[in-house]
Formats: sequence, C-alpha cells, structure tokens
Amino acid sequence: MDKIVAWLIKYRKIVYIFFLALLAVSLFLIPRVRVNYDLAHYLPEESKTKQAIDVLETEFGYPGMADVMVANVSIPEAIAAKETILAVAGVKNVIWLDDITNVLQPLSFISQELLDQYYKGNNALFQVEFAGSNYSQTTTAALEGIREQLGDKVSIAGAAEDTRYMQTVLASEIFQIMIVVVPLCIIILMFASHSWIEPFLYLAVIGVSILLNMGSNIVFPSISFITHAMAAVLQLAISMDYSLFICHRYTEERSNGLEPLPAVLAAAKKSVKSISASSTTTIAGFLALIFMHYSIGADIGLVLAKGILISYLTVLILMPLLLYSCRNLIEKSKHRQFLPSFKKFGHSVVKLRYLIIALVLIVAIPSFLAQRNNTYLYGDTSGSSGAGEYAQQRQRIDDLFGTTNPVMLLVPNTDLNGEIALCAALKASPLIKNVTALVTVADPAIPREFLPQAVRDNFLSQDYSRIIVNLTAKEESPESYGAVEFIESAAKKYYPDKWLAAGTATSMADIKSTVETDNLIVSIFSLAAVGIIILLTFRSLTLPILLVAVIQIAIWINMGVPYFTGSSLVFIGYLVIKSLQLGATIDYAILLTNRYMDFRLQHLPREAAALALRASGGSVLTSALILSLAGYAEGLMSKIDAISTIGMLLGRGAALSGILVLTLLPVLLTVFDPVIMSTTLGTKLIRHKEKRSA
Repeated sequence: MDKIVAWLIKYRKIVYIFFLALLAVSLFLIPRVRVNYDLAHYLPEESKTKQAIDVLETEFGYPGMADVMVANVSIPEAIAAKETILAVAGVKNVIWLDDITNVLQPLSFISQELLDQYYKGNNALFQVEFAGSNYSQTTTAALEGIREQLGDKVSIAGAAEDTRYMQTVLASEIFQIMIVVVPLCIIILMFASHSWIEPFLYLAVIGVSILLNMGSNIVFPSISFITHAMAAVLQLAISMDYSLFICHRYTEERSNGLEPLPAVLAAAKKSVKSISASSTTTIAGFLALIFMHYSIGADIGLVLAKGILISYLTVLILMPLLLYSCRNLIEKSKHRQFLPSFKKFGHSVVKLRYLIIALVLIVAIPSFLAQRNNTYLYGDTSGSSGAGEYAQQRQRIDDLFGTTNPVMLLVPNTDLNGEIALCAALKASPLIKNVTALVTVADPAIPREFLPQAVRDNFLSQDYSRIIVNLTAKEESPESYGAVEFIESAAKKYYPDKWLAAGTATSMADIKSTVETDNLIVSIFSLAAVGIIILLTFRSLTLPILLVAVIQIAIWINMGVPYFTGSSLVFIGYLVIKSLQLGATIDYAILLTNRYMDFRLQHLPREAAALALRASGGSVLTSALILSLAGYAEGLMSKIDAISTIGMLLGRGAALSGILVLTLLPVLLTVFDPVIMSTTLGTKLIRHKEKRSA
C-alpha cells in the first residue's frame, strides 16, 4: 500500500488532472441521467398491473391523467374552457358532462348524480387525458400550458400533477438540503478535527466522489426519484468516515515524530483495513436490496453501493495526496480538538454494565414486538405530502367533487352484453364513483361503426375495450384496496382470465403484495453478508453475532417508534432503512471493536473496553452526528413522503446506533470476553496474559 501511495504522491499532478477530467465528464453527464417517477415501473414482470400497462401502451398508449377544475363558470363558459384545454399541446382528450348528456337543456333535466360528478356550484370538473404518460415531459408542459391558458380559475390534481409537483420539488430540494447539511457538517468536523483546514479536505474528497457517482448513473436506463433525492446526501454522510480515518491516523503519526511523507504513507497503510471493512459492510447492506422482487430496491442499492465504492477508491487515492499537498497549511492551522474526552465516560459505562443491559432489554423487547405490528403505506403517497398552493388546489377539488382515483380496465371488445353488465355492476358499488366506457357515453343500441372515429379511438382498440373506473377512495387506503378487489372479482365474473387493470390503486395493491415477500429476503441477506464480512475481518465466530445484534436492536427501537406514536410507515422506507442502517452504522461497531481487540493485547477486559471508548468514541460520535444530521435534514425538508420517511428513519436510526455502540457494545465485549477469546483466532497470547495478570 505504501509503495502505491508513494507513487501517487510522486505523480500527484497527473492524478489531479485525471480527477479533474473525470469531474468534467461527470458534470457533462449528470443532466443527462434520466429520473423515473413511476413506481409501477419497478413491479415484477408477473404483476397484473405491469402486464396491463404493457397492453395499454400497445393498444391505447398509457396516457397521463389529471382532474382540472375551472371555477365560477357557466355551462357555455365551461364548454369554452374544455375547448381551450383540448387546444393545449400534449392534451389528447377531455371528458366532461357534455360527453354524456345534452348540457344545453335546463340543468333540472339532468340527474343530480351526474351533475355532482362534473358540474357543481358553478365549478366544472374535467377529466383530462394526455398524449404522454403521467411521467413524460410533454405532460408536464401540457399541465403548465393549461395553467397559463386558464389562469387563476383553474385547480389541478391527479397522478400527472403529482409527478409534475415532484419534479418541481426535487429540482430545488436536493440543492436546499445540501446547503443546510454541508455547513453543519463543517461545524461538526471542526470539533472533530485537529486543523481548521481538515474539514474542507474531507468535503473536497467526498464532493468529488458524489459528482463521480451522479455522473456514472448514466450507465442505468434510469434511476428512481427516491434514489435521485437521497443518494448525494447519504453518500456524503456515510463515507465521510473514510477520510476521517486516514486524517486522524496522519495526525497521530505526525504527533509520534514522523515527517509528512512517512506519516502519510503510514496513515494510508494503517487505515486501509478499517476503511475496507467499513465500506465492504456498507456495500453489502445496500446490495441486499438487489434481491427484492420490487426492483426499486435494486435501483437504490446499486446506486448507493456504487457511490460507496467510488468514495472508498477516491479517499484511498486522493486523501493521501491532499494531506501531503496541504501539509504546510495543516500545520499552520492546527487547533486543539474540541470533542469531549471519553475517559470518564468509558469507565462509567463499564461500571454500570449490568444496568445498561437491563435498560436496553426493557426498551428492546417492547420495540421488537411493536415494529412487527406497524401499519404501512406501500406507495410514494406524494400527492398528500404537498404544501402551499399545490395542496390547496387538490383540497378544493376533493371538497367539491370528492377524490378521483382512476383505474383503467381492459376487457375483450367482442362481448357487448358483458361490457354493459360489467359497467352496471361497477356503477352499483359504493366503492366506485363513476364509470366511463363506450357503453356509458353512447347508446349501446347504436352500431359502433356509426359512432365518430374519435369516440371509438378513446375506448376501442383492435382487441380491447377500455373502461375508466373512478374510485371513491384515495390512492392508498383500505377502501382503495377493497375497491381493487371488487373490480377484479367483477371482471373475473364476466371475463374470466381475459381482463387487465392498471392504475395507481392497482399498482399499490401489487406493490403491497410484492414487498411483503421481500422483507425476509432482504433481512436474511443483509444480516448474513455483514456477518460474514465481520467474521473474515476479525476471524471470530462470536464478534459478528454481538456486533450485528447491537445494530439490530437499534433498528428494532427505530422501527418501534412509529407504532408507539401511532403513525404509518412507507414500507419501502422500512425495507431500505433495515439494510441502510445496518450497513451504514455497523462501521461504528467495527471501529470500537477493532480498538478493543488491540487494547486487549495489553489490558484486562474492563480496562480494554474503557480505553477503546476513549480512543474511538470521538470518531463514532462524529460519524453518528453527521449521518443523523443528514437523515433529519432529508426528513424534515423533503415534501415527498417516501423520501421524508427514509430521512427521518435514518436520522433517528443513526443516533440510536451511535448511542448503543457507545454504551451497549463495550458492555457486551466485556461480559462476553471469555467467549470472544475462545472463538477468535490468534488470541492465545491474550488469554495467557489475562491469566498471568489475574
């Protein structure tokens, strides 16, 4: 390792130019990385919704949809507004009251039920269908065009508007969160460093890593909006440790009398084991997500695992060079370390070891039971998480016309009577708000070939008839799941094995059934992978169990909090955090255990635990604070529920992991020391010294 670092330092100008070239390429590629907002895209191929979307795209296209309400308009003005919407580029079709009945007759002649769906209190509600999907740029442009044409009178809600809102929010959120996180990280690092310049070296290295990871995402066809929003902040928070390890070792070697070059070489050589173990466990935790059937796990896992690998390589290559290049600045800007000493804390923890075990058990057991009984949300639920004018518009529509939650139902177009009966059965259900199909907008007695081509194209393809079923329940609720079950049972009755359904509600139902089976797979792989890496690192059978147990208890407590507070969890957040918290915070346990095993060569268990806390407590505290801060910043600042939930869970989880590593882990190392020594290779000398000193 020292020969490689010495060569890099000798040719450091070439290395700097190489990284600058990589940065230039990444900055060019970052705007070209495609961000996907469609969670249904990640459903497995055998999913009914996935199959339905594929058929819809082939037969009709899978259009984006939105509800557009125009306020304070008469019937003629509403007809004019409909024509205005239809004229906007990107709008394919607009369904309103005049498609179903004669709106020029007195309103008293029109059924109140029909009026309540489309025209209420001089407010007209249009169901707008776009030429592109909910997630396309043409649909986003069309929504903006509708607002531009209709002005303050218009309110818009629905899946297409949810996506437009997310795109707008994410464009500013990532920058805003980084603006908050980076200065706070600098403050924390100032307390943990020995020089005023050190924090800026850390951020320079991690900044390069983040940009390289963002640019290299071009290798994927797309990345999810959840991954896009989280990756930079998480990479910053998780991989900051690696720079800290090298820099603290460098300071230690310099204080032992080494000159800058030998100190850099020694620091790199002595840090590589800890950095490798930390990064490998983190990568393993992320890669566990690949085994999810719901492939958003692979999306998040691959991007973050790649980011940690890039950080690992960048730190090992670039940090020693920066330390050597800035050696004079580091010397001139030295300051005393402001972190508190863990000397008294270490002895107190060891002294109170049985009380700590009892307190942890009192908290952990109820938390374990609670987290098994949480209630979950299975979609991104982004629409409900908006704020400001966006939320007000959605609420105005809901207050007047109720929730609109469309499902596209496809049935064979060869059975007219079956279609009529199916639509009647659907309309009779209290779970269904309205049903729009060719048999509802045109008299079924009229031969279909006599109907206008535009009308037929909206509802008929070569093989299928399309029925738009609007549910009364919101996108994700027990009523919504019940409505999906009812639609499926009704479709099966009239078209056994020949129907397909797609929509937000069916996506949520499929995601729910898919991710629930993923839970066990992700848990087993992440625990096994991290445990094996720890086993190989320490060559011990006992230490993997103890270290993983400490972090697992922190995860149980973290996941138990929503149950006790009566809040629901976004399930994808729950799955991601189980792997993320384990992979990201096991580093703390590895660092402290590594120091314990070093001190154990010369000291008895209690003294070794106290010294290990004194030596590594500052690093654990710093890392936990940064990760917790990044998580809470993401959670508190994001307006999108899936991202906010993951952020809050991560922030709380990092804090809990840090607390348990600093309290429970030293106690377990002390209490189980005889077992550890008996099941760890290379500890004969330790046992001999323990017996002799006893």
